[in-house]
Amino acid sequence: MTLPNFLVIGAGRSGTTSLHHYLQEHPDVYIPAVKSPSHFYCCGGEHQATPDYFVPDPADYEALFDGVRNETAIGEVSPAYLATVHAASRIAERLPHVKLVGLLRHPVDRVFARFVGRCRDGLEHRTSFADVMRDELKAPLVRDEAAGTYLAAGFVSRFLASYVNRFSSDQIRLHLFEDLQRDPAGLLRNIYTFLDVDPAFVPDVSRRHNQSGGVVRNPLLRRAWVGSASLRERVRPCVPGAVRDRLFRLVTRNLDPVRLDPALRAELTDLYREDIERLSAMLNRDLSHWLTRAG
Repeated sequence: MTLPNFLVIGAGRSGTTSLHHYLQEHPDVYIPAVKSPSHFYCCGGEHQATPDYFVPDPADYEALFDGVRNETAIGEVSPAYLATVHAASRIAERLPHVKLVGLLRHPVDRVFARFVGRCRDGLEHRTSFADVMRDELKAPLVRDEAAGTYLAAGFVSRFLASYVNRFSSDQIRLHLFEDLQRDPAGLLRNIYTFLDVDPAFVPDVSRRHNQSGGVVRNPLLRRAWVGSASLRERVRPCVPGAVRDRLFRLVTRNLDPVRLDPALRAELTDLYREDIERLSAMLNRDLSHWLTRAG
């Protein structure tokens, strides 16, 4: 039986899909074709409704790694692991020596990117981000489970603390989304070194994967893509990932950007201020630029 010796724990909308593809390129790294199996998020059985591609059954999860041959770094990428306080203890119990990789992003940018991406793909029917904010502000934002939310998922320091409290510091490597944007090759070298594989390998980082971007420019294509959301979800298990990726790239080739209202950005920045300051201390990294209202 082969199980992962590393996990990319998130966060969502922080470049994890790109990292998934870049890691797959390395000859000494095994990543299953399925992204976001989220086993340690949903294996507790308390979640009644999860996406079909989540893998709660232990045997099904183990089967994801049947293809391992001579690879030495074996892992998977599941952003949901950084949207719950429960995954860390489950991971520690099953994989006590696992290495953990995290990508963190400015919470305001993450929240808005999720909204834009879901609107683009027909998964969010509210057209006003201000309405989304008002709806979520009616409920507590600091919670044990935040997967599937907008604002609540932005409070990531509590979820990250659950890992810091259970794993040694040499098992955790954290980076920022802006590191991936600015120097993807350098970030990959750092991660390869952390995973004890050849850091000299150069992946193709010319393409960014699953960027939120904006709305599909062509109105007919936009309506067809948005309207097919439920159909795409039903047939997803039957369609190879490479085919899905090719179709997605074709549809999202030309996007019109969507901008966040400056007043809403300022309001959200204040909302996340304390959490950003906690993250800064946890990472021992200056995040004061995240606190500027201009973004």
